[in-house]
Amino acid sequence: DDIPNTTLGSAVFPFLQAPAATSLRAVAKTRTVRLVVNSALRTLPQQYLLYRWYQTGRCGISLAASPGRSNHESGVAVDVNDNAGWRAGFQGNGWRWLGASDPVHYDFTAGGVSLTGLSVRAFQRLWNRNNPTDTIVEDGQYGPSTESRLAKSPIGGFRLGPSCPDGGATDAGPKVDGGAPVDPP
Repeated sequence: DDIPNTTLGSAVFPFLQAPAATSLRAVAKTRTVRLVVNSALRTLPQQYLLYRWYQTGRCGISLAASPGRSNHESGVAVDVNDNAGWRAGFQGNGWRWLGASDPVHYDFTAGGVSLTGLSVRAFQRLWNRNNPTDTIVEDGQYGPSTESRLAKSPIGGFRLGPSCPDGGATDAGPKVDGGAPVDPP
């Protein structure tokens, strides 16, 4: 949210992985008009809602990835106004335009860490912590069980927040090719 020549839409979470944010700063310098970002990071519930609107033809949503599969959830995607005017700036700075099927969307492809499935796993753990008699598999896969629990989740949030029993000293989180854990971006 501190990138010069950039305006964020009212519902934008102003977070991207560091390499994507650095690149977006370079993109914003390629033109003298303001870059308007309509979407950046999305939470799993936000992606769920957007996907449901897409499925039901609501709110003019013409395309949306299923929850757990959107690059927005990994902090390496943006949707922008005037996508055609910004295309050269994005493509020259490590971003891929999704194309005519979702013309406002760009994915950062020149760095970052894959976080695919982490938001789903985090939700699954949070659901299980708050619903010990109705648990779901904590596998990071978005399927019918996760979707049905997400649809039943309290709009104001869960009573119990996340837990870190080991105090956060060790991390069994994201791994690269099954190897050692990687630090989050």
